[in-house]
Amino acid sequence: MIKIKTTKNMVKYVYNSNGKIEYALIPYMIWKKIKIYIDNDEIVLPIKNKKEFNPSEYRGMLSHLNLDIEQEIKNLRNQWTRNI
Repeated sequence: MIKIKTTKNMVKYVYNSNGKIEYALIPYMIWKKIKIYIDNDEIVLPIKNKKEFNPSEYRGMLSHLNLDIEQEIKNLRNQWTRNI
């Protein structure tokens, strides 16, 4: 026996005989809007303001913390061995 349940947002769910969701049905108008983002079974989202990653933009970002990197590394190692 297959059950269909409607939610407020017009999405309908089809449940199998075990009560688990098998399908989600959406209205055609919503499908028209989102199908442009689906390509070969992969969801492709639009990228806004895409720019190349430049690590030099982040250089010195944590310099105000005055961290002793060697001590931080030792602390991380100690945490690793303590949690085993």
